[in-house]
Amino acid sequence: MTPEAARVAAQIIAEARWATRPLSILNEAFCPATVEEGYRVQMALHALQAKSGLGRRSGYKIGCTTQVMQDYLGIGHPCAGGILDRDIHHGRAFLNHADFVRPGVECEVVVRLGSDIPTGTGHTPDNVAIHVGSVMIGIEIVDDRYTDFRAIGLPTLIADDFFNAGCVLGTPLESWRALDLPALEGGFNINNEAGTLGRGADIMGHPLAALAWFADHMTMTGKQLKAGDLVMLGSIVKTNWFDEPGEAVAEIKGLGAVSVVFA
Repeated sequence: MTPEAARVAAQIIAEARWATRPLSILNEAFCPATVEEGYRVQMALHALQAKSGLGRRSGYKIGCTTQVMQDYLGIGHPCAGGILDRDIHHGRAFLNHADFVRPGVECEVVVRLGSDIPTGTGHTPDNVAIHVGSVMIGIEIVDDRYTDFRAIGLPTLIADDFFNAGCVLGTPLESWRALDLPALEGGFNINNEAGTLGRGADIMGHPLAALAWFADHMTMTGKQLKAGDLVMLGSIVKTNWFDEPGEAVAEIKGLGAVSVVFA
């Protein structure tokens, strides 16, 4: 894929987002054919969004880090995307349902880095843990903005930030090392109905295993995780979709609760 083709693909994806229009399979001339090409288009999309004044990437999300999400999406490995600064909310968010194609929510463990993670591969939960400044609960806001996400192709999903449409962050906990992250349990209450629960261990055995994977991934794509970076580590429960307005409250014991209302 040429740089120009990546820019065209990014423009098509961006215009569909801005118009709240479901994205169809891209023309073969501009459609990323591999995961690597998907990330190349994603970088072009972030550059376009920043240049257009419509938001800068201020964080990252990692998808498909739990078996429940891999089974649901039919994707057997983690995938990463960006989060725009304008789409980051705190505590409780009130959003317009009509601003999304089909919004959904995911319950996540989130970290903010206190120092740079060195480049290289072979990172482990233990050697990335020393770079984590705080841990918090988060709701990832996702959007099924596709005519058929199962048909559109994994590279295009990656190019479009793998469903991300923002997040709601809880209170950062700097004393997180007192917690047993794999043992943390939580999930959603949707419209006053309790849903299934998940655990931190569902994220690749340990939530920080996802961060280790991402540190390797960043190195292999010529980038580095830096102090201050926000990283959502993956959903511990299956995505809950909102076909109509409603409310989601996510709680993880030890990390607190956050909520979002789609009005």
